[in-house]
Amino acid sequence: MKRLLIILSIFFLFIACDREDEDLMFNDHSENDVYIEGPEAAPMYKKSAGAGRMMSEVSEEQKIIRSANVRYEVNDMDLSLERIDELLGKYEGVVQNQRQYSQYDRLNTYLTVRVPAKEFENFVNELLVDKGIRRLDEKNISAKDVTEQFIDIEARLATKKEAMARYKVLLQKAETVTDMITVEEKIRRLQEEIESQEARLKYLSGQVEMSEIRINIYQIIKTTYVPEKSTGFFSIILKALHSGLKGIIFVFIWIVRLWPVWLLYIVIRLIVKSRKKDRS
Repeated sequence: MKRLLIILSIFFLFIACDREDEDLMFNDHSENDVYIEGPEAAPMYKKSAGAGRMMSEVSEEQKIIRSANVRYEVNDMDLSLERIDELLGKYEGVVQNQRQYSQYDRLNTYLTVRVPAKEFENFVNELLVDKGIRRLDEKNISAKDVTEQFIDIEARLATKKEAMARYKVLLQKAETVTDMITVEEKIRRLQEEIESQEARLKYLSGQVEMSEIRINIYQIIKTTYVPEKSTGFFSIILKALHSGLKGIIFVFIWIVRLWPVWLLYIVIRLIVKSRKKDRS
């Protein structure tokens, strides 16, 4: 009877965890995204949350992921990069990646930087008032409300940790090896799910705390046509003689490399001559 109660407890715990995962899985957070585009764009902060819950009813602090894309032409690439370094130092930002390449008539630099969310607006505003900017081509600012995701993940974590505690109690009461293996497998699965949700929560926290700005700057450069050097008759003759000499040396080296073949050929010739001499 006791064993039957343990098995039933495990079964109902498993069903409860799965139902909780399934309910949370259908929460749609895409409608919380806010996207603003254009040189005069300004970030927006508040929007209704999905899943039948208004943001005004949420006691927790709002979690906003903010990002920006800017593209502009500069007078001097080096001075503009120095200006970006100064702003990163001022606002405690970091360069996530940087790529630079040149085209026919321009030099391009792509940077992805991250700055503290509280300094996001100040950084973007100071970046775009630089006197070294010739023309602003693009400015896109987006704000994504992930408060609902934080609430869902935290609720899911709390439920799974409670289930974990109950499974550990059941593990202590298990009387057979089969019951122990079953409970340990449930604990292992719960532990993996808890670690996954904690990693997701940590990632979202990082995105909220440090805003991302993608910067594309370019500089128009002057190009000069340089004709190829013409070669005279004698220089062509000298190159031909040099190439012929290299060919002779290559053939000689190739013959030397075949010394085992020549040695075998000499031995065979000597044997053949010796046999002909004996017959005569």
